[in-house]
Amino acid sequence: MAERIGFIGLGNIGRPMAANTLAKCKALTVFDLSADRVRTLTDAGAVAAESVADVAAASDIILLSLPTSAEVETVLIGEQGVASKAAKGTLVIDLTSGSPPRSKDIAARLAERGIHYIDAGVSGGVAGAEAATLGIMIGGSDEDVARAMPYLNAIGKTILHMGPVGAGHMTKSLNNLLLAANMVVASEALALAAKAGLAPDKVVAAINGSSGRSYITEYRFPNFVLKGDYSSRGGMAMSLLVKDVAIACDTAKTNGVTMFVGNLVHQMLMRISDELGPTAPNQSVARAIEDWAGVKIRASNDT
Repeated sequence: MAERIGFIGLGNIGRPMAANTLAKCKALTVFDLSADRVRTLTDAGAVAAESVADVAAASDIILLSLPTSAEVETVLIGEQGVASKAAKGTLVIDLTSGSPPRSKDIAARLAERGIHYIDAGVSGGVAGAEAATLGIMIGGSDEDVARAMPYLNAIGKTILHMGPVGAGHMTKSLNNLLLAANMVVASEALALAAKAGLAPDKVVAAINGSSGRSYITEYRFPNFVLKGDYSSRGGMAMSLLVKDVAIACDTAKTNGVTMFVGNLVHQMLMRISDELGPTAPNQSVARAIEDWAGVKIRASNDT
């Protein structure tokens, strides 16, 4: 890995992705608004940059992990952004769960300056980021994706090139639409189970041996909901899940696809985000449904 690598955005998922990138590359320039987050990487051998422009000046390939496409646009194209210092031929790998239309626009504007861009939505949460087992959905040219692959292999396991720019972020939004819908319906089903006098953990075990199983019942419920664990380590913030589902629903409208369930899930997520706060982890969907049903979804040995 002879190319110089930079990483911008060291949040809950960005930080472990940057750590795994550093482990593979042995040299990494990083930037985040939080000095404490930067310190966790510099303590491991990374170099801290003073600004995103300084990351660009020191890097041939730049990975971004930011909340939304709005922040991506500011960081890349805003005043004193990456584009102000990046050399022609620089490759940007956008790991944000972004808006496909905005990703396409950003890519086009960067291309005018000779800067390459791919969108690479990631899935697997903090645990996947820490273990370098993320699913990665990529949009971009064959040449740019091939160039990015060594660095994506450092952070992910299931890595698929979905099509041109925008295809990665589109696929990620569809994944999160399904994640959200599964969380809503599974929470309703398990709340009903508890209310009807069944042991939720036994119902989850039965479901996981049957056709109704999903990632939500196999992982989120046993590891978080059944334990009453609604900490941030369980998943992205509600505001980000609301954003991703909105992207899917908006794209469906643009393409003339009716989304009865998708739009209802979006409305429920917005209500839950309003009730529990935008920073609540997304397994808090179950917490809200517990409150509405007046019951706790817990393992039978928990109080």
